Amino acid sequence: MSIFININQEQTGPYDANQINQMLNHFQINPECLAWTDGMANWEPLSSPTFTALGVKIPARPHSVPTNPTSVEQGIPEGGGSISISSAIGESFTFFKGNAIGCIAWVVLSGFLSGTGIGAILTPLLGVNLFVCAKRFQETGQKMDLGDLFDFSKWAEKIFGPIVLGIIIFIGFCLLIIPGIVLAMRWTFSPCVLADRPNLSFTNAMKASGNVANGNWINLILLFIVIGLLQILGAICLGIGLLVTIPIGHVALFYAYTQCKK
Repeated sequence: MSIFININQEQTGPYDANQINQMLNHFQINPECLAWTDGMANWEPLSSPTFTALGVKIPARPHSVPTNPTSVEQGIPEGGGSISISSAIGESFTFFKGNAIGCIAWVVLSGFLSGTGIGAILTPLLGVNLFVCAKRFQETGQKMDLGDLFDFSKWAEKIFGPIVLGIIIFIGFCLLIIPGIVLAMRWTFSPCVLADRPNLSFTNAMKASGNVANGNWINLILLFIVIGLLQILGAICLGIGLLVTIPIGHVALFYAYTQCKK
């Protein structure tokens, strides 16, 4: 039967079951992608019994010896992947296109709260919650709502973790620039980990960030350079372009994290 898949809010297909299985085995799609075929009332994940009956086979995760049993037990992500800057920026742009109003609202709200004194402490919360929206959009294609930015679950970790991290990195830069750069690179994914694994404490998120970033230092620095150039381009466009380039740069960091995590 012909199967259609929803990828980033775009319908693709039709595919047969063998093609779907090949795409799953090559990680081009995941089992939570929504799909539809003739006779269905609603779209369902590929992992649902409906598609199992049609011959879709969800690949089992390979068994391997964990390099860090403690990390696996605690659910702390490990690295192993590498950053593709073009892919991270491209996925982020796709997220922005599908969630333009929410992304622009995030920029405006973050800018407003940053200038209101005590309200500035909510800025890290909004930043982590935008990562959560990016994760959900990547996995299921679900668009963000403005209310998602004000999800106060694990609020202490989302607010005070990034603030403390920023202070530590700032001290590192003040004492000697090299330690500051090293700490910034090592812990830069910490807010991304909080969005990906909300059950972790911020200290474990920092540990996971080091695991995931390891081996990607050069590409990570290059990614920050590209993000910086994007912001310059946005500023040149009478500053209005920053409403686009700031969220794209922010979300690109999360998608880089997902690449490294693999």
